[in-house]
Amino acid sequence: MTAAAVLLSVGYYGVFGFRGDPDGAARVANAQVAAELETDERVLAQVPVYQREWWDYYRHTYGVLVATNRRLLFAGMPPEAVLHRDDGPPQVVEASFPLARGISVTRGRGFLGRDRVVELNAAGARARLAVVARDEDRLQAVLDEVTRAQAALRAVSDAERRAVEAAAAAARRPVRHLVQRGEALDYIARRYGVTADSLARWNGLTTSRITVGSRLLVRPGRES
Repeated sequence: MTAAAVLLSVGYYGVFGFRGDPDGAARVANAQVAAELETDERVLAQVPVYQREWWDYYRHTYGVLVATNRRLLFAGMPPEAVLHRDDGPPQVVEASFPLARGISVTRGRGFLGRDRVVELNAAGARARLAVVARDEDRLQAVLDEVTRAQAALRAVSDAERRAVEAAAAAARRPVRHLVQRGEALDYIARRYGVTADSLARWNGLTTSRITVGSRLLVRPGRES
């Protein structure tokens, strides 16, 4: 082969022809995902995906998109450079989208309408990923898990908010104490962390004597 032919071959594969290794990349990406998972994090669904830019259409970054109970996680392996040899660990690109931050998902088509594309956006993270037609159902399963997980997080957040609001409302309501036999004004004051003088003032008492069965105001209501 002539030098010109070698250069032409290298130029073709370096610019147009090198697509990467989908199966090998998936193995590396899955291993990376497994290493990234936290102790109480579990995989709910996953789908093979790839990335490519319009200016480099034939060079793919293959990997996986994984839905866990905490986040969406993308791990991919870009194609190695032609004639490049590297004995180090494989290069892996990652993007993590915590569910708690809220994830914006946009579906569409990519280059020449061939790619089934999903764009993911969250605070500080963005990824544009594509799947082949046969994996669209798996992609939808991943996105459905995200929808369910985010709905569950919103439900928990709403319940916590309602609990806080209820506690605040309860704190604003007046509290009364039903006087029992043997109870004295000083004892009731200590029980509620107030002074006997305050109890007397709130209840219009002129002496420390109280009647069994009466209801004493022990915590005045507060304005909201």
